[in-house]
Order: sequence, then C-alpha cells, then structure tokens
Amino acid sequence: MTLEQSTISAVEALAAATQSQHGLPGLALGIVGKEGLLWCGGFGVVALDGTDRPDEHTVARIASVTKTFTTTAILQLRDDGLLGLDDPLQRHIPEFGQALERGGSVEGVTIRRLLTHRAGLVTESPVQGWGVLSFPSREEILAALPHTEVVIPVDSAWKYSNLGFGLLGEVVCRLSGSTYDDYIRTNILEPLDLSSTCLDLTEPLQQRAFCGYNLPAFQDRPEPAPYAHLNGIAAAGQLHSTVADLARWVAFQFRGDGGARKGRQVLDGQTLNEMHRPQYVEPDWSAGQCLGWRATRVGDRVYHNHGGGIHGFSTQVWFDLASRTGAIALMNMWPPPGGQDLAQEVLELLLGKTAQEPAEPPGFEAAPAALERFLGHYCAAPGIHVHIEFRNDQLCLTGPTGQPNSLHAPALLEATADAGQWLVRGGRAAGERAVFEFDHTGAVSGYALGGFLFRKYSLGD
Repeated sequence: MTLEQSTISAVEALAAATQSQHGLPGLALGIVGKEGLLWCGGFGVVALDGTDRPDEHTVARIASVTKTFTTTAILQLRDDGLLGLDDPLQRHIPEFGQALERGGSVEGVTIRRLLTHRAGLVTESPVQGWGVLSFPSREEILAALPHTEVVIPVDSAWKYSNLGFGLLGEVVCRLSGSTYDDYIRTNILEPLDLSSTCLDLTEPLQQRAFCGYNLPAFQDRPEPAPYAHLNGIAAAGQLHSTVADLARWVAFQFRGDGGARKGRQVLDGQTLNEMHRPQYVEPDWSAGQCLGWRATRVGDRVYHNHGGGIHGFSTQVWFDLASRTGAIALMNMWPPPGGQDLAQEVLELLLGKTAQEPAEPPGFEAAPAALERFLGHYCAAPGIHVHIEFRNDQLCLTGPTGQPNSLHAPALLEATADAGQWLVRGGRAAGERAVFEFDHTGAVSGYALGGFLFRKYSLGD
C-alpha cells in the first residue's frame, strides 16, 4: 500500500482536529501496511510542561491490548500440546474449583470461553483494584477464588473479564514453568523485535514515555494520572509499547499464510487464522468475538480490533485483514472525552466509508416516579462518566451525552428483591450488581460496580 500526500494530509487534518476538539494532551497515530509502519504522526505534546511531540517511539501503556499477546501465548501452548482450548480452567488451576456458581457453572469456564469473554466470570477479582489504585497479587487472587463468582451462564452473553485474562496468565506460568513476563518476552516480543514493549519500563524507555493524564474536572488543564501496576492481572493489561512496535504486531496479524511457527512467525499461520475467526457472533451480526481480538462490522467491511484504557492512557488498534491495512492510536488521557473512534475513522478514510443502517427513533414514555431518583449523571475516578436513563421502558446505563458508550455502558439494569441492588444485563459487567447508596433523605448518592464507585452529580455540581 502506498500513501499519497493528499491521503496523509487528510489523516493529519482528522487527527489534529480530534486532538484539539477533545483537549487531548498528546496523540500518536500510525498507519500500518503488510510490511509494517507506513506513516506516523504526532499531535500535541508528550507532557504538558514540555514541547516534545510524540512520535513512533513514544512509549505508552497499552492496557487491554495486552490481552492479544496473552492469547497468542495460550495458542502457542495449545500448539505445543500442553492444553486444549476447551479444557476447563480448573484442570490447569485446580483452586478455581472453589469458585462460586451464582449464575453459571465453574466446570463451564473453559480456556476458549475466557479468551472470548463468554465464561460468565466476574469482571474483577473481589479483592481491591481500580477504585483504590492497588491491584491484587497473584497470591491474593488465588486466595480469593472461594469468593469469586461465575455470575451468568456460559455462552449466554459477551461479558468482559480482566480477572479471566489474569487467570490465563497464571495458566501460561504453570504450563511453561516461567514467569508471564519471561514467557512473553522470550516467545513473542524478542522474535518480533518488539524492543520497546514490556511489562515494566526500563530507565531508557522511561525517558521517552508519555506522561499520562486524568480527564480534567471543572477546568481545562488535566492532572497527571497516578501509576498503578496491575500485579496479578498483568496478563490482562500491563504492557507498555509504541506505535512502531504495535505496527510490527499488526503486520504480524497479516501473516496467516506464513507457514509453521518459526522465528518471526511466532504462531503457525493456520493458528493465526484461527485466532482471527469469530467464535461467537452478536445476534444482530454487528460484531463477533475472536480469540483475543474483537471483529466489528461497519457496513460491508469487518475490522479486527482491540482497545485499552488505564490510568492516563487510551489505546486503539484496528486492522482490515482483506486489505492488510491497520491503524494505531495512542492517547495520553483516560478516559478521553473523545477520539476512541480515531483508528476506525482513519481506516474508513483510507479504504472508503461504507453505509450504515439508520438508527431507530426514540420512544416517548416517561420514567415511573419510583425510578426518577436513579436517573442522572454519575462519575467514577479518574473521570469515567456514565448516565442512568430510562429508555424504552427500561432503566439502563448509557454513555454520557454525545458518547455511544462508557466503561459499563451500554447495558440494562434489572430490578432485584433489594431496591438498592440492580442486576446488570449486557456489557462488561453483565451478571454483576450495581449497589446503590442513599443519603438520609432516600436520594441516590452513588453506586458501586465492578470495582468502581460512581458518585451522582446534581445540576449544581
């Protein structure tokens, strides 16, 4: 693929507008072809107190994009005959047999279902995490398994689970006899020459790392984000990387005809094709879950993708297998007020937009008086905004105004016997309960869900 100057100019204009419109401190954007990085542009600054622009070597936390590396490790071990994708997790982690069956079965939690977020497992370990910026160790996660729940039936819905990928990292350790870090580095990073991709930054990498920022509240200038190591769920989101390294990672995804695993072909070509094949498809065929990757239909085109969000950083990696074209966006703010669609927008600009079906018109039913106190705008640190709305006769979680989604949204809220607990249906927190808090007047002050505490905002806040 050759990029014409007019195309580059259009991409630069789109990226500059995105960075400016949404107040992103910095943005590194890359376009990938069959052989690797074709172009990279830097917008904004690496740190607000400096003048350096980001480039293809600027380091960022890539959060959940780590899951695609963990998936590759699991498939390598499968190809080595050490596991089967349909093995129950407790075959390799016997302690998991103690987990609680609140809505699904422990036996049904298999390697494949964990790789595709179809195991019905809770999003996070019941030990502390996102809300207190301290993530549990491997030992703490294993010790908490008797209090860990399978909350919805397996295969019943897509249900995101960081804990599930943390446990897959434990499988990698037990079957390989090495640490997760050592295994990934030796079997994936080094063969692909991903020299700037790592779990923990060295001093030289720190020197060219983005400063991550929290979304600002009530002012223009964002604050530097705290750093929290993911510890026992490192396999779900601890990696750091660059546009240059991720371009090599995307280019590797195009080697389905690369033959047997050897050297830079870190997965057998047939296995790589299997990794990209949807295992589950949404009822409306709008998306499918592959092994590690998500497949998203936009008109007549299907993009493979994975995003990542962690304190101070947001990442999007998208690619089109048919044209062997990809796009990478690294932003040093989380959650960003916009820009998460930039990688997709770049691909559509490069490949031509496709038509989408028009949206259904809204209904006009008023919320029952008993539910009005739940409605409103909520926010959890470090700036995760969500609305609780009454739509189509149903209480639901939605993205904030103008945004299609948020951390746990879109999803429905289903009443339980406890007026302060609502069961989440759909999305990242499916099967878990939003536990509401009330003040002395009975007004809603906030709710806890998935390790986050969301506070309700009044119009005067």
